[in-house]
Amino acid sequence: MTPQPLRGKTVVELSQFIAGPTAAQMLSDFGATILKIEPSKGDGTRALPGSRYGSVFFRCFNTGKTSQVIDLGSPEGQEELARLLASADALVCNAAPRALDKLKLDPASVKERFPHLVVTLVSGFGQQDDRACMDTIAQCESGFAWLNGNEDGTPRVSTSWPVDFYSGHYAAMSTAMALLDPARKDGMIIDLSMMEVAASMLLGPAALMVAEGGELAAPSGNRDRASSPSGIYPCRDGHVYIFAGLDQYWQALRNECGGPAATFTERMEQMSRFNSYVADWTRQRSKTEVMAVMARLRIPAGVVRHPDDALSMIMSLRPDSVLRAEPDGQQVPVYPALFDGQRIQREVAPAFPNTPR
Repeated sequence: MTPQPLRGKTVVELSQFIAGPTAAQMLSDFGATILKIEPSKGDGTRALPGSRYGSVFFRCFNTGKTSQVIDLGSPEGQEELARLLASADALVCNAAPRALDKLKLDPASVKERFPHLVVTLVSGFGQQDDRACMDTIAQCESGFAWLNGNEDGTPRVSTSWPVDFYSGHYAAMSTAMALLDPARKDGMIIDLSMMEVAASMLLGPAALMVAEGGELAAPSGNRDRASSPSGIYPCRDGHVYIFAGLDQYWQALRNECGGPAATFTERMEQMSRFNSYVADWTRQRSKTEVMAVMARLRIPAGVVRHPDDALSMIMSLRPDSVLRAEPDGQQVPVYPALFDGQRIQREVAPAFPNTPR
């Protein structure tokens, strides 16, 4: 049996794309009943690329929910939403503050109208700021794109959506903790800023360094910022990642690649030089040969894999991991944790309901 502490709680999800849907998905994983409200055209991710089963983006972040189309531009639709919120325990929403004002779901209004409700509002800059924000904007505005830049200083965003993912996780955790707090008597407004999430999770130590007067090293591309030599290195047939930046690892590896003895500080001050020793050595060998040496030396390392190869490898490690196949062949994303050996059983994402209310 997996933990279901939110069983009996009803959450209305008024959100699209990734952050809000991820939050509601996680609440569903732990027992909450999720009613997803969609506009007449559906969640924006329904129109994104997919397979014969529909958008992979929508199906990835919307398991375990029921869906209802409501025209929030009409008085009848707004009345229907108000009726649902009156009997719900929580609302998860990632609409912009201006849209919330029009729907009378801004913090002040929703607290007055639904004083019992836990309301989690995810926005780019906080409820005091109406600017539009997407994950990649948050990566840039937060400083992460600079920090994640190439060695020539060109900024670089992640091709995944880390700010959305982390925002969804923080929103889910915050909502769950508010719902489960035995000392809470009334509703609560949870105001989550993607910009703060990015600073907390993507900058992390860099934020402390800057705030305390330190200087950040220049962007390092695929090299590790905090150790040397560590990074992605070329092989005859692909690439590997080697973490050889700690003293004991470099001492072991230098005997293979011919590098000199050097302290941690010396290696950090000459990152390019020490990374070159490793790269010159790896490019003469296959990935398999390099990984065999790393295993023998007990140096952490991994192969840079294509997602197809990576998926097969990961799914071979533990049974029923990553994806679960439905009888019709549709794949359902699996929660990535075992609870006494058992997995949360996710239901497929809801089909689009065609009848608006």
